[in-house]
Amino acid sequence: MLTTLLALGLASPAWAAGEHYVGAGLGAFNLNNGVNRDTVFGGYVILGHHFNEYFSAEIRLGGTASSGDGDAVIAQPKQRMDFVAHYLKPQIAIASDFIVYGLAGFAVVHGTYQAPGKAKQSKNRISYAYGAGVNYQATDDYSVDVEFTHMLGKPGNTAATINTNYKGLEANTFTAALKYHF
Repeated sequence: MLTTLLALGLASPAWAAGEHYVGAGLGAFNLNNGVNRDTVFGGYVILGHHFNEYFSAEIRLGGTASSGDGDAVIAQPKQRMDFVAHYLKPQIAIASDFIVYGLAGFAVVHGTYQAPGKAKQSKNRISYAYGAGVNYQATDDYSVDVEFTHMLGKPGNTAATINTNYKGLEANTFTAALKYHF
């Protein structure tokens, strides 16, 4: 029953019109918890649909490495994030193979923070997300994006409260993504 409903939903004219795509992105994620900032490696997978030449929609699922890892003599706090972002994507071609686009939507972010010797804390937040980028259509099937995004507003942590009342984090990202269109 569920398979039949799913097949009918995906075969409907509104969804079938246009072009689907999937992809993966990697890059730098600047995590800010309100007390300190760390830049870490992160990545995401993309599920998207071009409705027409001017408008797309995407869902992204991703996460980052943990900050504070490394060869520091003094132990550093660790933080990381996992997210699901939902974007509407207005776009316009500036050349036959190049498109500039904006991203506007919201993100659900699970952030964690652990001070040295303290218990790990976590917080789920839902807030706005936005960004901008450039897309290069390398072939009919493959394209490459380079973009900047921002997820969530100021987290509101202070040095006095971060170890007892963690309120989450915000993230700025600079990433490159490879997408397959079908």
